[in-house]
Order: sequence, then C-alpha cells, then structure tokens
Amino acid sequence: MTGSRQAAKSTSPTLREILDNQLAAAEPRVLSGRESLDAPVRWVHSSEIYEIGPLLTGGELLLTTGLGLRGLDAGTRKHYVHDLAQRGVAALAVEVGRTFEDVPEEMVRAGSAARLPIIELRAVVPFIDVCRAVNTAIAAREVDELRVRATLVDALHDDLAAGAGVAPMIGRVAQILGAPVVLVSTSGALLSAHGVDDDSAAWRVVDRAVSEAVVLSKGRPMARLIVGERADAHPIPFVESLLRAAAAPVGVGLARTGVRGSALAARLVEDLVDGRPMRPADLRTRLAAAGVSLAGHTVVVPLAAEAPDPRMADAAVAGAALESVAHSIVDATVYALAAVPAGAVEGGADPVDQVVSALVQRGNRLGRTTVVVGRPCSLDHLGPTSDVAAVLTESLRRCGRQLGPAASTAVRLGTDRRVFTSRELLADDAVRAFDPAIRAELRFLVEPLVSHDERSSSDLVRTLTVHLTHGCSATRSAAALHIGRQSLYQRLERIRTLLGFDPTESSVYASMMLALHSVTSEHHQL
Repeated sequence: MTGSRQAAKSTSPTLREILDNQLAAAEPRVLSGRESLDAPVRWVHSSEIYEIGPLLTGGELLLTTGLGLRGLDAGTRKHYVHDLAQRGVAALAVEVGRTFEDVPEEMVRAGSAARLPIIELRAVVPFIDVCRAVNTAIAAREVDELRVRATLVDALHDDLAAGAGVAPMIGRVAQILGAPVVLVSTSGALLSAHGVDDDSAAWRVVDRAVSEAVVLSKGRPMARLIVGERADAHPIPFVESLLRAAAAPVGVGLARTGVRGSALAARLVEDLVDGRPMRPADLRTRLAAAGVSLAGHTVVVPLAAEAPDPRMADAAVAGAALESVAHSIVDATVYALAAVPAGAVEGGADPVDQVVSALVQRGNRLGRTTVVVGRPCSLDHLGPTSDVAAVLTESLRRCGRQLGPAASTAVRLGTDRRVFTSRELLADDAVRAFDPAIRAELRFLVEPLVSHDERSSSDLVRTLTVHLTHGCSATRSAAALHIGRQSLYQRLERIRTLLGFDPTESSVYASMMLALHSVTSEHHQL
C-alpha cells in the first residue's frame, strides 16, 4: 500500500507535457478541465468511432476529427463526452476545420461539468505521428522504471543475502531515489533513516513526505517506508513504484532483525521472572531492544501461558494480533510482555481486554493452551525511584501461579474458555491464603453438595457455581449448563434442600462464591 502527500513523478507524461511538446504544432487550445492538465496520460488513441468508450480503459488521450459525431444531435454529443469521462479518459482532443469549425458548445459544457479536458486543435498534424511519439515515450519510461526497479530489488536482495541489516538497505533506497528515506514503525518509533543529519531532520521528512509505502510482515503492517523531497526539489522518478518494490525486502530485513531481537526479548523476560533487579532506565532500554514499542502512552501487560507442549503455547502467544510481544519459555511455561499502544487505550479502553481479545481471536489455533493475562503496567511514569521491574516480576509470577486455577475454573464452569485474567482469579489466590480454619468453614458451607455429587454422580456444585457466576440469571445459567430452565429450577430446589438455606441470597452470596472457590482450589491441589 502506498500513499502520496505531494505530487510524485509518474511513469506516464502529463497532459500538459504532451500539449507543450508532441501537440504543440497543432496549436492546442484548452476549452475545459484546466484543473486536470497535470493528470498522467497512459496512452494516446485516435478514433472516429462514436461508441469508442467501451474500448478504453482510462488514462487515454483521445484524438479525433469529429467525423463520428457528424449528423448527431446536441444531446447525443453530450452523452459522448459524459461516456468518455466515466471511462476515465485523460482528455479529448478535437481537430477543427474538417467536421466542425469549432468544438460544439454542448461538448465543452459537458466537459466542464465532468472536469474532462476538451482540447481544440487548430492546426492539422498527422495523428499517427502524435500517437507514435507519445506512446514510444510512455513505453520508454516504463522500460526505464522496470530497469531501475530491478536494480533496486537486486541490490536489496544482495544486502539480505549478505546479512547487511536494515540500515544499509534504507541507504540503498535513498541512494537510488536521490532523496532522504526514513523507516518508522507502525507505533511511531524511528527505526532507521538515511540522508538526514539527525532525528529532528528525520521527523521533518515524515511530516513532509513525498510518498510512503507500508512494510508488511506476515500480512500485518509493521512499519512505514517514507521518502522526502530531493535537495534540488525536482520530482523523484517512479517513486511510488520503487517504494512498493523496496517494502518487501525491507520487511524481510526487519523480520530478521526481529529474530535477533527475540533473543534479547527472551533474556529480558527470563530476568524478570527470576526477579533480577533492574533500573528503570535499563528496563526501558531493554524493552526497546527486545522490540517492545515504547511510543506514546504505552502500557505493558504481562501474561503467562502453558500447553502440553510449551512450543504450542509459545506459538499461540507469538501469533496473537498484538502490537509487539516479548516472550520466552521458562520451566515449561511461556511468559510474555505485550505492549498496548496509546491508540488502543484511548477513551478509557481496558488494555487487559485488548490483550484478551487478541488472544481469543486466535480461536482454535490456541489449541490446548491456557493463558492468564495479568495486571497492566504503564511505562509513562518510570521515575528514578520507581521499581516497575519488580511490579512486572510479581505480575508475571502471579500469572504463572494462576494457570492451574484457570484450568480448574474452566472445568468448574463447564466452559471451553482458554484465556483468563489474573483479576478474575484473585478469589482463588485469596482462598489459598486463608487460615485453614477459615477454609474448613467455607468447605462446610458446601459439603452437602460435594458429598451428594460424590454419591450420586450429580452436578450440583457446578450448577451452583455457574448460577452464581451468571448473577443468578436462570436464562444464562441454563444456557451455560446446556439444560432447560425447568431442569435448572429442579436442581436449585435440590440444592436449597441439601444446604438448608438459599445460597442465592445476597447476604451469603460472597461467602458461597468463596466456598465454591475453596472446593475448586482443593481439587486443583489434589
């Protein structure tokens, strides 16, 4: 994908250039559409056929003596002009003196309405000579473009083969274009620049870009390749085409850089999980080197994941549609730091939900991977005394500890959920930290249900858990349990009978939730 903020040199000559050169001898006079004189002309045709429109593809300069319009009424000639405009024709040039003394007024008005240039040719020139001259020039430019494009691509591939890295590749692009070139990540970080004196000059190139191309990796945007104005202010030939050609090799170079960056990311994550002290400045530097974007109001969200094969969990985390992720496998568990940029959290959006959504979108590709997403940490306030590394360490470790309860929660709720948040699992943490006597009291609250389930192979504990979790909504609870509402009511009545009280009363709601968490925690420890 490319974009242009200023006029870039096209492969094709403009209508103005043709009027000033190949058609100059025909004494051209512009009757309408002056605002379109700088549009590119992709080919020149001459035709006297009235129904020429369907044979044109757009961008053509059409030459005619008007012979095919002789004897037609004004409305039909207006339709002829409208049809050409709708086909995207660059201009209509009419030689006067043979069929018409002047270009008919209704055709001029139609051209003005459609912003289609209508050119009156007042002197006779052989149309065949004009077509040959212009079309030969167009073909020559296309050949030149292919030659320069091939030279650039070959040079970039040579850089890749030599392992030269991204910076020399950007220099190669700048050399061939004869203009400064800047590479900026999608999160706004300056990655590389050539042809500028300092970072300030690089950002001025970004602000005054002539053209740019998006650099993709695995089908996702990862950077923007931007070219600025030449020092002599001359147009840059074939700039959009050359940027498009350069974007793919540069993307490969960036991906290779990411391979080396992933080693730094793994080391950083491992050090955080180990709890090694880290100064704020060092943490920021290591995050940037690991490929974690720190532009704008960046929030880092820790997470942990596990699967029967750690490589499955690692691939699931790495493949999520997240801005940038640093991850590593530590003792068969995947730990990661996901960066959530400013744009994703504007308007009070929850960065934890952003990460959860990106993981959930993996769908079946998560496989048997369980993920716990932890407490977000803002990097905008890394003061000299703040210990953000310690906060990240504790959150990563907590996520790792909560993977077991997360799996138990899925079983307790009878759900196939694979992604959980640390905050929803805090009740399990709290129950495990309770005094044994308190845990025994909590167990006593639901012991009748546990015993009944063990004797009768019933599902009363899970039924109550699901019902309380869904706010005591009969409709949602029945749907989650895959039973009818009448069956749910029968189970709830049986639960009340066994317990001797109504566990859905607001006065005991919190205690019952903790009691159910306590039972699940015991099963997980067993």
